[in-house]
Amino acid sequence: MCNCKNITPQSKECYAQQVLLDIPPHMEAYKQARLKNDMTPQISIDPCIVEEIKWLWEQGIITYGCCCGHNKFESMVNVDDVNSKQMLEMGYIMNHQDKSRTDTFKLHSA
Repeated sequence: MCNCKNITPQSKECYAQQVLLDIPPHMEAYKQARLKNDMTPQISIDPCIVEEIKWLWEQGIITYGCCCGHNKFESMVNVDDVNSKQMLEMGYIMNHQDKSRTDTFKLHSA
């Protein structure tokens, strides 16, 4: 369970509480794609899942988006398809509504 009490996902308050992290070196292609599209070289992450996302990065997982769920939805992280098997081996559970998608997992920390 996260500490986001009464925060509406995608609201100004939600974005204001997020933490900006530099995109790690193993995700350089993603960083370059963001820069090419005039986006920042940082990723905004909900504070209650920062440590888990950093741990996933340390394991070499490429992430594309994440959300703690704000006590309203299940937490999630989208990963590169090449990391799906590794996520399952680490005990993560797929949780995308579209069962044909194998790139979305429930986080352990939220």
